[in-house]
Amino acid sequence: MSFYEYGQTEEYLLQLLNNGQPPGVEEVKAQAEKFGAPIVSDTGAQLLKALTLALRPNRILEIGTAIGYSGLIMLLNSQAHLYTVDFDEVALEKARRNFKKYGVSDRVRILSGDASDVIPMIEGEFDMIFLDGPKGRYYEFLPYLINLLPKGGLLLCDNVLYSERMSGGREVPKSKKTIADRLAIFMRDVTSSPKLVTSILPVGDGMSLSIKV
Repeated sequence: MSFYEYGQTEEYLLQLLNNGQPPGVEEVKAQAEKFGAPIVSDTGAQLLKALTLALRPNRILEIGTAIGYSGLIMLLNSQAHLYTVDFDEVALEKARRNFKKYGVSDRVRILSGDASDVIPMIEGEFDMIFLDGPKGRYYEFLPYLINLLPKGGLLLCDNVLYSERMSGGREVPKSKKTIADRLAIFMRDVTSSPKLVTSILPVGDGMSLSIKV
């Protein structure tokens, strides 16, 4: 099942995509679908894998652990230490089991709590940050995340096109207007920040890719 409404381009890309994930991760993907946990799209997962391989990060920060799917992609394609934030203890327990099963628990630190409370308390620098949490709060998190990146650090944010609603491809219903309005603030800020060079990629539900300069 998909949690997002993909357009024709994404459907085409999905047809081209080979099964390029590490052995066993597809099992975790199936587990996420059964549990009802939203995870990164297949094309987004492939991009995440490629960026991790290219950057070879030492420290990664992830906002939105869920059951550990995207965390495993990054950990199994690097020797990095992952710091991952989520508030859902039921999902985190599944993530802990998955990290243990695939032998990466010693490189994971789970920061349990609301991201709005946890992120301001995080210290140090991270070569790579993957933001895949509540879209309506991305704009709140952005200043903190920029400060956690060194020069040359990478910030990847998922779901930024909001199933084509941000581009006008789909109408924004009243129930989603607040999220769309707040996401528009994030899109403005992430593309105009003098500290970042940003590209918006029509991958999955949309991803912003930023490098700190």
